[in-house]
Amino acid sequence: MPSSFGQRLKAARIIAGLSMDALVAKMGHKVSKQAISKYENNLMSPDSALLIALSDALGVKPDYFFSKYEIAIDSINFRKKAALGKKAVESLKARIKDTIERYSELESFFSDSLPFANPLSDCVISSLDDIREASMELRKAWGLGLEGPIGYVIDCLEEHSIRVLEIDEGDGFDGLSGWVDQSPFIILNSNAPSDRKRLTALHEFAHLSLNFSDSLSDSEREKLCHSFGGMFLLPRDVLIKELGPKRLEISFFELDRLKKQYGISMQAIMYRARQEEIISEYIYESFSRKISARNWRKQEPNRYPIDEHPLRFGQLLHRAISEEMISVSKAAYLANTSIEDIRRQELLKNDTAHP
Repeated sequence: MPSSFGQRLKAARIIAGLSMDALVAKMGHKVSKQAISKYENNLMSPDSALLIALSDALGVKPDYFFSKYEIAIDSINFRKKAALGKKAVESLKARIKDTIERYSELESFFSDSLPFANPLSDCVISSLDDIREASMELRKAWGLGLEGPIGYVIDCLEEHSIRVLEIDEGDGFDGLSGWVDQSPFIILNSNAPSDRKRLTALHEFAHLSLNFSDSLSDSEREKLCHSFGGMFLLPRDVLIKELGPKRLEISFFELDRLKKQYGISMQAIMYRARQEEIISEYIYESFSRKISARNWRKQEPNRYPIDEHPLRFGQLLHRAISEEMISVSKAAYLANTSIEDIRRQELLKNDTAHP
């Protein structure tokens, strides 16, 4: 067995959220805890039957244990809610590292990826006004206009050399960002509604691209990153044009229409209206109480009509298959899915390409 086998086995166990005892129990006591420990420390190797049993218990393919492609994450901005315990956090971090390694390995087959160019590298942020200016600067730099809705945020990020990935996670996780070999990445929760994904993706982009004043606390930086997303999606002039300069009340009907048009949640719209002093603090707090009473904090009625999902990984994967850079089996490993699923995708792609 390669020396990396033990590391891969331990990582798979952490991803599954299992202790050694729990793994032994899940395998029906086919192997002892001492043996698992020896496997992880590369003191002993499992035979082929036990390797398959380990794969089944941990929900990975046997190929996983033998991958030699390892990356070091240079930095990571990890935001989590209180609902995530220590074991869940460790599992999440291991899953994220595995996901990025698969993406990086796929990218290694191509040489035409452009490096990330940060249009906001000269922006130093110390106030809300700085955030407002930076959000407009990004619209200008990326040719998005100063007032129109942004249809696809994730597509836009991917087009500008930011790796965006999704993981299937519970409500305790929104997103995170970081760097691998000077390349930025953003991880999103695939279960989140599109309007939340858009705001989270822009929040994380702010962490990646903005230089914050040393005088700001971590909590102040978080609030400014959140504001960056809202101001990018719904700039001040647009908000005033849509709502007027001063309002004593804003109906749910108006908020729902703006949500569908600009891809930003009703709660984020009202937060922006408060920031721009269109409504008072009293009106904003009254709205927040109504949202809570309707149980709309986590899931608002009606969705943004555009489904936001990263597309670049899938495009690279099927390009690699078409150009015979990788086999279908290798593609299934990189995508962490079944060979049958990859073949179904290939059939769909071929039917679309050749009507």
